[in-house]
Amino acid sequence: MIAIELGRQQLDQGFFPSRWEKTTKAEKAFLRHMAVDEEDGSSTSELADRAGKKQSSMTMTRSALISKGIICAPSTGRVAFTLPGMADYITRLSQD
Repeated sequence: MIAIELGRQQLDQGFFPSRWEKTTKAEKAFLRHMAVDEEDGSSTSELADRAGKKQSSMTMTRSALISKGIICAPSTGRVAFTLPGMADYITRLSQD
């Protein structure tokens, strides 16, 4: 347990923030919506519903996050975090 907590603290202090800080306001909102689904990946239509937007209006944000290597599209209509633990990090950020 102590090793897991130490590992998380190290990731929280460098790895995750460096990715998070490279995102725009719109990208951060997209990632927060994704974090709700944790590590399971997200349906792009559900993300649009959560954001109250049309799915087509989120395409540029989705593409930018894929280009930055933060998310991937494992199948049609789905996105997932490429970084294990990123969803948990975003959830913890939102609680602060």
